[in-house]
Amino acid sequence: MESHRMKLLGMTMVLAMLTGIGITHAVAAGNVSAQAVASGIPHDFLYGLSFEGKHGIAVGDHGLLMDTADGGATWRKLDKSGVKDGLFSVVRKSGKCMAAGQQGSIVRSDDCIKWANVPPVTNARMLSIHANSKGNAYAVGEFGALLKSSDWGASWNQLAVDWKSILGTEAEPHLYSVNVGEDGSVIVTGEFELIIRSTDGGLNWGVLHKGERSLFGIHVGENGRMLAVGQEGLILRSVNDGKSWTPIKSGTSAILTDVWSSPDGQDAIAVGIRTVVTSTDSGLTFSPEVSKATTRGMHSAVKGIEGAEGARTAFVAGSAGEILKLTF
Repeated sequence: MESHRMKLLGMTMVLAMLTGIGITHAVAAGNVSAQAVASGIPHDFLYGLSFEGKHGIAVGDHGLLMDTADGGATWRKLDKSGVKDGLFSVVRKSGKCMAAGQQGSIVRSDDCIKWANVPPVTNARMLSIHANSKGNAYAVGEFGALLKSSDWGASWNQLAVDWKSILGTEAEPHLYSVNVGEDGSVIVTGEFELIIRSTDGGLNWGVLHKGERSLFGIHVGENGRMLAVGQEGLILRSVNDGKSWTPIKSGTSAILTDVWSSPDGQDAIAVGIRTVVTSTDSGLTFSPEVSKATTRGMHSAVKGIEGAEGARTAFVAGSAGEILKLTF
């Protein structure tokens, strides 16, 4: 059982290192056009991506950091983050950045350029980190690891969660994604299709959904709209703030690692292993985007921005240090 769980935990990372893609020309692919705007060597894998306006940050293997200040048109490598291991997730809020990764590593920056290590409070692999504009941050990872910070990531406390009351077993589930709302509420996804929420700073957790498969990514939108993605092409949709969830046919059995939706909820993109699927009807249906850029390699993270004239652009980070620009 445990070997199976660890296989799922590392599946995206292992497969990522076996696949590599390089710069491609712009290609029309169904609902979107795809173009690579950054690329590295095969071992430059990017796991995490975050945007705030025109400013974006990406993190990856061996402490790799990349940033953009022009809405993703150009990207540059930053100086080392100070960690040798992989960084799996990053968040940018109010001009500040935090990233998390292997061996409980967390790094932070007050300007998203110069980074500093934060004393670790766990050895667990941290798989996702998120924060709101007030500096309230959470990080989640393997074996139920759940950390909280109230000072922009300068210090962290490990939260105790009663997993037996949630799951009915002694299992400590791997946690794969976290989202922190401006009101301080936090939503976490993980193994067993877990979607849990706390509205009291992590003291108590309510179960919004659970099942059998793993959920690797979640997008929390406006007006109660949410999308979660995971194992075997799983997509779950909620339009009532997580009170109920509807499974949506994704058209793929591939692992889906992340999902993003436009502010009005009309357009959505989910990404995964050699897979990009899109929706233009508020997440009711999804269809595959087929091109060399979208069907080769591993796509680990997707984030979108909206231009001044309403044109929407999503950026996808993944294997070979590649960042794809998807316009729709």
